Amino acid sequence: MSVDYGMYARRLLQRCVVFFLISVHFIQSKDVTMVIGEVGGAVTLPCTSDLQRLPIHLYVQRLDPVEFINGYHQTKDLPSPHPEYANRTHVDHLQGTMKLWSIRPSDEGLYECHIRYPTKNNQENIQLNVTANYSIPNITVACDNGRCLVTCSSDNGYPRRDVEWNLNPPLNQSHWRVVNSSGGTDLVSTLFSVFSSISVNCSSGPRLNLSCAVGGALSQEHTVCRPPDTSVVSVVSAVSVIAAVLLSFLVLVFSSKKKKAQTARGNQGGKGAASSDE
Repeated sequence: MSVDYGMYARRLLQRCVVFFLISVHFIQSKDVTMVIGEVGGAVTLPCTSDLQRLPIHLYVQRLDPVEFINGYHQTKDLPSPHPEYANRTHVDHLQGTMKLWSIRPSDEGLYECHIRYPTKNNQENIQLNVTANYSIPNITVACDNGRCLVTCSSDNGYPRRDVEWNLNPPLNQSHWRVVNSSGGTDLVSTLFSVFSSISVNCSSGPRLNLSCAVGGALSQEHTVCRPPDTSVVSVVSAVSVIAAVLLSFLVLVFSSKKKKAQTARGNQGGKGAASSDE
């Protein structure tokens, strides 16, 4: 009896695909507890919620590469904690937790807690997301020939964020544009610094107020594209009017005195002529 190796191969392939899909579904459906920690602070990883039974052992590890972080064993000595975590972690097997302090950006990632009980083994997956508040953004403004270059900068934040601009009133994109946007990482702290510069056309709009935000940190509001100061114009106009009125008054006074002097000389001349006739 001949064997259809082609059909056999196709069935084997189908079974492998089904097994792969089932495995992927199992991996994706595994519960992951999300925890957020702030750089420099402390966080507690909840390895178990079953506090009714004491575990035989509980250890925490990271993957890629596999690193034993810290743990507890009822009867055996465990390996020393990983050097990165030796003085920053503590496992409490009574509460089923591991505390981590002096948090760094490099601590972000997936943690596995392996717990063994007398009758079963358990595994908890915990995703630690690390954050750091950005400094209050600083804004600088430089204007020339009807255009203003506005720069926003902020540092010491994590993860990387983009600068967000808020213009009031809103301007059409034809009146402003981003000319530069960049960032860097501190080599020691691995925290991010970001900045962004925009060019604003002040010749086509009214007074403009703007601010910027980075990762929830908001700058103070700054005013650019200032219109002419109407108060100064009013003062200059008022001074000009007063000067004109004063000058007119002086001219009138001078003219009046001149006329009086001429009249007085005329009267004196008339009296002299009368005396001669006598």
